[in-house]
Amino acid sequence: MSACQDIAVLIVDDDMSFRSGVAANLADDGHVVYHHATPAVTAADHLEAADVVVTHYYMREADGITFADRLHRARGAVPVLLVTAYWTVEVEAAAAMRPHVHLCRRPIDYDDLHERIHAVALDGGSLFAI
Repeated sequence: MSACQDIAVLIVDDDMSFRSGVAANLADDGHVVYHHATPAVTAADHLEAADVVVTHYYMREADGITFADRLHRARGAVPVLLVTAYWTVEVEAAAAMRPHVHLCRRPIDYDDLHERIHAVALDGGSLFAI
């Protein structure tokens, strides 16, 4: 079993094309991938199995920071990779206050995303937003 197969990734986004594109890419790399359209923690059936959560900042139900806070309360400090094209000082400051939240720029650089998943899931690495 490869190292990727040991990492379960939960993708949460209300944009089906984003969600399915990220899921397909990560599955091709060998990750175990679950995905949901809603950021409601109760809908995240695979939350307990997830080593890493990938989510988008802008969703209809909740922004990614609010969702990450809900996850943290429900599950502890599961690492959250927050993908956004709307990189602002406010978003960066909010993420910086949460050591379990890591920002990723959109459009997604899949090599970077894979490296970040491995860093936070396997190494327990702390990432600084790039």
